[in-house]
Amino acid sequence: MNASQIDQIGTTAFFVASLRAAESARPDRLADDPHAQTLLAAAGISTIPGDVAEFVAIMGDQVAVRTRYLDEALLAATAGGCRQVVLMASGMDSRGYRLPWPDGTELFELDQQPVLAFKQDVLADVTTRCPIRHVGIDLRDDWASGLRAAGFRDDRPAAWLVEGLLYALDAATADGLLEAISRLSAPGSTIAFDHVEMGPVLTDALTAIDPGLLDLWQSGPLDPTSWLKRHGWEPHVVELAALEREHGRPVHPAYDPAVAGSAHSWLGTGRRPA
Repeated sequence: MNASQIDQIGTTAFFVASLRAAESARPDRLADDPHAQTLLAAAGISTIPGDVAEFVAIMGDQVAVRTRYLDEALLAATAGGCRQVVLMASGMDSRGYRLPWPDGTELFELDQQPVLAFKQDVLADVTTRCPIRHVGIDLRDDWASGLRAAGFRDDRPAAWLVEGLLYALDAATADGLLEAISRLSAPGSTIAFDHVEMGPVLTDALTAIDPGLLDLWQSGPLDPTSWLKRHGWEPHVVELAALEREHGRPVHPAYDPAVAGSAHSWLGTGRRPA
C-alpha cells in the first residue's frame, strides 16, 4: 500500500508520528514509540509541514504528555478487566504493536482502509502481544456494524480511545459519536480522550505554520465533563497544562487557559458505572 493513496486528513497522522519519533529519541522521553520512524520512512516523509521548529514547539510536548497519559489510561483499563480495546481514527497509532497488553486482550483499529492497509503492510513483521482487528471504514458511515462484524462484543467491557479526533468534530457530531460509543459500552467500560480548544494564541501559531491546519478545527465538546455525564459516564478530566508541569515540560501559551484567551486543552477518561 502506497502512502499516496491516503487522503489529506489521513496524512495528518504522519505529523503526529514525527513528533512521537522525536520524543522517542529523547533521553527524558515520556513515551517510546519504536515504530513511528519506521512508518515515516516507509511513507518517504523526512520533514513535517511549515516551520519545523515552530511545529515542534507548539505540538511536541503536548503530544508527548498526551501519549503518556493515554497509554497509561488504556493499560489501566485492560488491567481492570476491559479486554477489548478500540482505537477510533487510529491513524499511525502503534499502540497495538508496542504496548504490553494483558493476555486475552483484543484490539480493534478503526480508520479509513488506505490508512490501515499502509500500517498493516509496514508493520507486518512486528510481533504483537494481542490480536489486532482492522476495521476499514469512514467514521461518518455505520462504523458500529463494521466493528461488530470484526468480532467486537457489546456485552463485554471495552476501553475506547478517542485521540486527536474531537477537535475535528462540531459539538453535535461529537455528541453523536459518544452516543454511539455508549450504546456499545457494557458496564465497566472506559473511554480516554484528548481535546484542544481553538483560541487566539493557537490560531496565530498554526497560521504561521500552515494556514490549512485551521481548516481541520471545529468546536468539539464545549465542556468534556458535562459531555461525558450526559451520556452516563463518570468523568475524570484534567488540564493539559497541569500535566505538562507535572512532567517538567514547558507549557506553550496556546495550552495555558490563563494566557490562551480562556481556551482549554483537556485530557480525560470516563467510566461506565457497573
